[in-house]
Amino acid sequence: MSNPDPLLQACTEESNDSKITVKRDGRRAAFDNADRASIKRVDLDCWIPSADTVKADYIVSKPNVVDVIVELKGKEIAHAVDQIVTTLVKWKKTPPFSSKIGGLIVFTRCPMRAAEIGDMKKRLLVQHGLWMEIDKDQKTEYRFETFTGKRA
Repeated sequence: MSNPDPLLQACTEESNDSKITVKRDGRRAAFDNADRASIKRVDLDCWIPSADTVKADYIVSKPNVVDVIVELKGKEIAHAVDQIVTTLVKWKKTPPFSSKIGGLIVFTRCPMRAAEIGDMKKRLLVQHGLWMEIDKDQKTEYRFETFTGKRA
């Protein structure tokens, strides 16, 4: 990054663990890092501390591959999408660690039908170039390459 934001640096952890996990309120998302790359994890509550600002929970980045905006949610999927899009706008001004940006919502309950979720994912891809995964499982271990729009 050119001109690094000192607050962003303070809110960013680096790890080369084989599994990178983020957790909040009993929900979690885990990312496979078998190649032990240096992964950056940004706690957005730390970086954007205002409680009245809409934002996602984390950004998990495999630099020069993809930055994944992560929202760990109960059941309000539409609100989670708003949080990710708002974070995306701010992240693009930072500049981000990678040229590709993806999104992940992990939820406990979803009142939406699969077709509605599919339509939402298509809209995000067209409007924002954002590859989105929406998952209830919480046992899935995500691959960074999935969020680039390519299956590795």
